[in-house]
Amino acid sequence: MSTSRNQRSSLRELELELLWGAWAELGVSGWGRTHRSWIVDPEPLILRTAEVADFDPRLRDEALDWCIHYWRYVSRVRLRGLLRNRPEAAAAWGWFAATVNEHSTARWPGATDEIPYETTNRSSLTSMKQPSRAWLRMRAAFGVGARTEILRYFLSGPSLGSTTIISEWIGYAKSNVVNECDSLEKAGILRRRRIGNRFYYSLTRSEALQDFVGELGAHRPSWTALLDVTAALVALEDAAECLPPAVLMVESHKTNGQLDVFLDQLSIEERPDLSRSDEYWPNTREFAYAYLSAWASGEWDPASPRRSE
Repeated sequence: MSTSRNQRSSLRELELELLWGAWAELGVSGWGRTHRSWIVDPEPLILRTAEVADFDPRLRDEALDWCIHYWRYVSRVRLRGLLRNRPEAAAAWGWFAATVNEHSTARWPGATDEIPYETTNRSSLTSMKQPSRAWLRMRAAFGVGARTEILRYFLSGPSLGSTTIISEWIGYAKSNVVNECDSLEKAGILRRRRIGNRFYYSLTRSEALQDFVGELGAHRPSWTALLDVTAALVALEDAAECLPPAVLMVESHKTNGQLDVFLDQLSIEERPDLSRSDEYWPNTREFAYAYLSAWASGEWDPASPRRSE
């Protein structure tokens, strides 16, 4: 796919479009329905929204409103785990969590001082039947906890998973995952088998579980990986405006190395061309623009990932 270099959106603008599209699927007011076929995972979305709140005060206000009204469908344990992995988000998260806590009984971790805020009361989550709300629907049915997230892991696509892999994917401690997988095995929902020197779990009746859960959106990405990639590329573009070329080359190479694991989690095999050092940043930005455009529009297809122009 070729992309025009004229009048293109910044990566920051594309990220904000992605966040608005995801929030709209959860019932936030003020954006077109661009991500109807994506199942939205709330915790990474909430954390990243807090980080970028200064760039879009309206998004901040509407996201706060949703969190104040529907915090009971959000996992405090996962929020705490995500914060451990993104310590740079702590400052922005502190006031966001404090504001939600001040206007509800959420008691989210990491809270500092709230900001002046009045709820907009425009968020609406009267139904969870939409395919994009399937993960929230599971929490409404099974509760907010590791057991629900383990089942969500298998419905997201993987057919097998060790407790280590599942723990890293869902954001719960491995000890919790071990206990819950054991319970689910005893209940006949999971089966365990040995492959090499490790034990792996799988669903015994995946179709029955999916039938019970209801319609699922076709796109079920790891939102943690998706937003970590987005955040890193946006930060690199911001830095490119003031970094000397030699330093930008080094930062571009370092960022690409850090993103490998997240791109693997998203089943993205393509990487920017880093064969020439003077092209590190231009090629990285071209790669970033292609994928962030597809994610922002909701038109991403992992089988054909770049959006057609």
